[in-house]
Amino acid sequence: MKGEFPEIYKNKIGKLKTSVQNDYYYHASDSQKFYKNISLEEKKEMSKTELIEKINNIFKSSNYVYKADINIMYKNGKNINKKIIGFRNNYLMTLDGEKINIDDIKYIK
Repeated sequence: MKGEFPEIYKNKIGKLKTSVQNDYYYHASDSQKFYKNISLEEKKEMSKTELIEKINNIFKSSNYVYKADINIMYKNGKNINKKIIGFRNNYLMTLDGEKINIDDIKYIK
């Protein structure tokens, strides 16, 4: 076997039995549904109060220690992942020292 691996039979599960299986089961044919849900979610523009509330919830969560990984969609369509460390005077502060204006943000997840 010079660099070739045998094919593996992958049977699609028709009916899932537990909620854990529903949460963690993944099949390649399910990816289109997943990406369609994300694109619909990203099209929704959040109001400024919703953004500030979501940011405050990120910093208040028990998982936040000194930085939080978030995905930012800008109003111009640009989509980036950032590590934020603070929020002050209508700006998000990143770990890189960058300031992101809240007015430029369309959606955060």
